[in-house]
Amino acid sequence: MKKIAIFLFEGVELFEVATFTDIFGWNNVVAKKEYRDIALKTISYKESVTCTWGGELKAQQVINFENINEMYDYDILIIPGGFGKASFFEDKNNEIFKQTIEHFVKENKIIVAICSAVINLLETGYIKNKKVTTYLLDNKRYFNQLQKYEVSPIENEIVEDGNILTCSGPGNSLTLALLLLEKITSEENRKEVERNMFLNLNIKNMF
Repeated sequence: MKKIAIFLFEGVELFEVATFTDIFGWNNVVAKKEYRDIALKTISYKESVTCTWGGELKAQQVINFENINEMYDYDILIIPGGFGKASFFEDKNNEIFKQTIEHFVKENKIIVAICSAVINLLETGYIKNKKVTTYLLDNKRYFNQLQKYEVSPIENEIVEDGNILTCSGPGNSLTLALLLLEKITSEENRKEVERNMFLNLNIKNMF
């Protein structure tokens, strides 16, 4: 069984969480039996977080120093982004998060960072010599920050370098969720999930 953890920071953007919970939730219903063994949980260093646009999101699993070893059972880590005005960057130096990233890097496990979450990921100091992207608009102020880390900034909407996958915004998180699904299952399975979720239909055909 593949186990996926979605790490929730305060101020997280709910859409960037929901794209993964929905894609993999649908997968476990419509995929062939051999692909339905994917477990996904939201985890955090606190019981709940307030989302960027309001509303509270309760973590399914709270990680602390006493149970941090439970993080080592996960195969994939997803880090949704959020807004600075919603306190997203205030806990970027959280020690639980740092130790989690250290483990995933050492074990060469898949790490997915979306939009502004790339900054929090790089702040741990464990991501080096990798190609990454982040939010590309707003005068590229997030993208320009990548220069201070030991990485190669790539001005693409989605960048994959080994087991590090990054993207530039909420809309791209949906694409990235599908790419991740294909990466750990198959192209045929990804297309089947898209078909069942009506994600592959041309909007002009709806009217």
